[in-house]
Amino acid sequence: MHLSTTLSLRRILNSGFHPFQVIPKPDVWMKRERLNRFTAWQYASERSTVKGAYRKEDKIFTYLSMQREDEKKLEKFHAEERVRTALAEHDMEYSKFKTVLSQSHILLDNICLSQLAIYEPRSFRSLVAFAKELARQEGMNVIPDDSEFSYDVHVDNKTVLRKPLPRAVEYTRGAAENHTNKPRKLREEEY
Repeated sequence: MHLSTTLSLRRILNSGFHPFQVIPKPDVWMKRERLNRFTAWQYASERSTVKGAYRKEDKIFTYLSMQREDEKKLEKFHAEERVRTALAEHDMEYSKFKTVLSQSHILLDNICLSQLAIYEPRSFRSLVAFAKELARQEGMNVIPDDSEFSYDVHVDNKTVLRKPLPRAVEYTRGAAENHTNKPRKLREEEY
C-alpha cells in the first residue's frame, strides 16, 4: 500500500485498523463494572447513576486513605490504653511503671507491652512485679500484690537502675501541613 502524507498523518504504520474507517473508542464497560463493584451496596442515585456513583467512590477512597494515615496513631493510642488497663489489674500506675522500665533500660514500647499483657500474662505480671520492687526500693508508694499472686523478687537497684537512655528523636517526614512550607534539609548529625 502506497502511503500518502494524509495517510501518514491519520494512521500509525502497521495499525490493526482500516485506514479510512473510524477507529472505535474503547468500551466503558470495564470502568462501569469497577464503579459498580465499589458502589453496589449504596442507595438511590449513588448506585443507580454514574455521576452519583463516581461521587460516592471518591468519598469512599478519601475515607480509606484517611483511615490508612490514622492507623499508626490509633495503634499507639490503643496500645497505651491496653497497657494502662493491664496495669490497673495489677495495681500499678502507668507513669511509675514506664519510669522504672526506662531507668532499668528495658526498651519495650507500648505495643510490645500490650501484646505481652494479652498473650503472655505471666510474663507481664513478672515484669510488673519487677517494676514494683524497684519502685518500692526507690521510695515510691506502691500497692503490694496479694500473697497468692505475688512473685518473690530480689533486685539490687544499684546494679539495675541507671540513667535512662535518651529518647529517640522522631523527625517529621515530608512537607508541612497542606504543603505550604518546604521540608528543611537534614543536618549531618540527624542522619
